[in-house]
Amino acid sequence: MRKTETVSYPDYLGEPAELPGRGEPARPARIRDWPHSEWLAVGAICFGAITSSLDSGVITVAYPKLERELHRPLSQIVWIVLISQLTVVSTLVLFGKRGDYIGRKRVYLDGFVLFIAGAVACALSVGYWMLLVARVVQALGVAMIQANSVALVTTSVRQQHRTTALGVQASAQAAGLAMGPLLGGLLVPYLPWRAIFLISTPLASVAFVSSIIFIPRSRTSVHAPKLNVAGALVLALAAGGLLGGLTLAAKSGWHGPALGFIAVGIVASIALVPVERQSPSPLFEPRIMAIRRVRRALFSISVTWVTFFGLLTAVPFFVERNLGGSLVQGGAVTMAIPIGLIIMAPVIGTLRKRFSRRAIGIAAASAVVIALVPARFDHTWLPLVLTLVVVGAGVGASNTLNSSLVMELVPDGDRGVASSLINLARAGGSAVGVAMASSFIVMSHSRSAVSALTALTVAAFVSWASALWPQRD
Repeated sequence: MRKTETVSYPDYLGEPAELPGRGEPARPARIRDWPHSEWLAVGAICFGAITSSLDSGVITVAYPKLERELHRPLSQIVWIVLISQLTVVSTLVLFGKRGDYIGRKRVYLDGFVLFIAGAVACALSVGYWMLLVARVVQALGVAMIQANSVALVTTSVRQQHRTTALGVQASAQAAGLAMGPLLGGLLVPYLPWRAIFLISTPLASVAFVSSIIFIPRSRTSVHAPKLNVAGALVLALAAGGLLGGLTLAAKSGWHGPALGFIAVGIVASIALVPVERQSPSPLFEPRIMAIRRVRRALFSISVTWVTFFGLLTAVPFFVERNLGGSLVQGGAVTMAIPIGLIIMAPVIGTLRKRFSRRAIGIAAASAVVIALVPARFDHTWLPLVLTLVVVGAGVGASNTLNSSLVMELVPDGDRGVASSLINLARAGGSAVGVAMASSFIVMSHSRSAVSALTALTVAAFVSWASALWPQRD
């Protein structure tokens, strides 16, 4: 049984004395004592959220260029992004747990060091396999950043500002993911292939320095047991099999290697249960996963991000094939979804002070259903854009309310794990959404993809509203 020692100090936003074994840099006194310093911390974390989510989108746009320059088929090039996604999903919980043990700010800052080092290694790679290894290093940095981001937001702001701050952080992460393809489309044609992997490093450097200056040190000290290496490896196999299989199915169809990957993922997922039960330090803390409302919240986050990123993938093809627009125009239209999320971010905190979580959730779900059910996008752009804004706002409300609920229900010493679980739900949901939309596009056409994702979105929000109905908080 591990023990949690909460450090006491007079001001919630004050800087605690350095905890044993942490080695976290303190904020300057002038920053620490400024009444609004909490928003500087949130801003620094938003820089990190954008940085860690921008990279994959940029590189996805560069697939044709990398095919030519590396002399590899697309089936191998996709692994440059896929291996990063698998590494992040497989290690998020592990690094969230380490943040609880040795300091969330410490792990978060180390993530930027690995991210930048991995990016430089990618640029210096002399071959395909060295590039893949460098991408794993970079992805470990991304996992360290994302695993602790929600926990850092939660512990850096006053409780009455927590919902707004979490909404802002989620919108920054979504904006980074949506901006990646747009930025890649603008820069990739004019850069040598090695420079593509350095596009995010200037922003990462700014995020690293601002995080040192603006983010407060950890406030809890937790005894650190041994790392659950076996659990992390089995989780990696599960994530790698399922997500790898879905991605391959989207590219080449539901046969051969894709089905093999999925079979491995299913077996590993089943094996994860006894591995976790026998571990003295399980990745998925039983005391957290035993809370029914936490499980529901994580499920809602995951499903809404399936629809969010499924639509991000499908809409550009829909615009090109059904509305006669270009892929660039499709990318611009798709930005309506993160714009809706960004609009909701500063509003949700104010709404939460006046209304219950149930009232906001039911209103958001109703708005999404009303916008989607009668939607007709065949020949007009404006209804599509407005509908996507409403969907983005609904995703923002769902993600923020569910994230804040999870962070409220878990003990202070487990917030790193809870943060990583939230980001795991987001990452898994986004990967499944992209794979699902790509599969529909490959097997049929973009209209079917949009229709299927529309139905899933409606079902997800109706389910979320139903789960909120008995809750009055």
